[in-house]
Amino acid sequence: MPIVPSDPLFPNQVGASPASQSYVTQLNYGQMLRQVTTFHSALDAETAGRMINDRYRALLGTRSWYGKKIKGEISIGPNYSQGQATVTNGSNVIQGTGTNWTQVLVGQQFRINFTFPYLTITAVNTVTQQIQTDLPYYGNNQTSGYYILQAYQALDGNIERMRWAVNQQMGWNMVVNALPVDCVNTWDTWRTYQGWSTHFVTRPPTPAGAYQIEVWPSPFQAQVFPYEAYKKPPNLVEETDSVLPFIRSDIIVIGAISDALQWRPRKNEFYDPATAMDVAARKELLFVKYMEDNAQEDNDIDQQDVTWDYGEGDENTTTGGFGSIFAQNHD
Repeated sequence: MPIVPSDPLFPNQVGASPASQSYVTQLNYGQMLRQVTTFHSALDAETAGRMINDRYRALLGTRSWYGKKIKGEISIGPNYSQGQATVTNGSNVIQGTGTNWTQVLVGQQFRINFTFPYLTITAVNTVTQQIQTDLPYYGNNQTSGYYILQAYQALDGNIERMRWAVNQQMGWNMVVNALPVDCVNTWDTWRTYQGWSTHFVTRPPTPAGAYQIEVWPSPFQAQVFPYEAYKKPPNLVEETDSVLPFIRSDIIVIGAISDALQWRPRKNEFYDPATAMDVAARKELLFVKYMEDNAQEDNDIDQQDVTWDYGEGDENTTTGGFGSIFAQNHD
């Protein structure tokens, strides 16, 4: 079933012209390039662009910026078990009989019984009714019943981490980013718990480098999971590219200017080496200060620096959390 991510698009926040840039972005990539190159007479645009993007990536890595948030939805359908499957020891090709396997199964997990692990389907031959899996099957040759379900979910390759997710069918919060897969391996080594899911557990990236989670307990019914996650943007490449909303482009420019002044200073007609190093050091101090200022502005928009048990405060008596005062006065 599909996973449909949605990048945030706000009026007057993201666009191809200065009139539709974020109010706090100020400069697009072309404007940033021209400002940085004015500080070094021999600095080419490609090298200056690398400096800008390096500073951008360094800034993005310091926190989960509000502008990196995206929303999406994971939709899981029911399991599939029509017909029978023939598995062969040491082979990653499985033959179906009486099946109706289609391309929609690619990325889902095949299983013959609980004593063998999930095998992820990588290809489907709809004519011969054969599926190919990421790993070979190691067990006795047999033809029997099977099931295919969506136990693993591959999200977008630039996803850093999930912020939250809910099981919309059952009306509860999913546990995300909190537990290693070791916990699930201890609780449910054979993955016999199946039904309404409660946890998203981080698994290895896909071969294409996408962020991948395991849904546990393994879903056997159709379920929908709205979520929010943090996603890193691509590098700035085109003249009109802009940084994420609410990240100040002037900070990136200041950091890149510091780098520019330290690049081959003897070839810079505008500064002697000593002066260039002095200005670069002062720019670096400004970069650090303004980055801290921007982080505070970001925290004012989306609180991250202080956390608490949501719904458990004394003021949240209508949302299921009666609070510590109530708990101390009631059995």
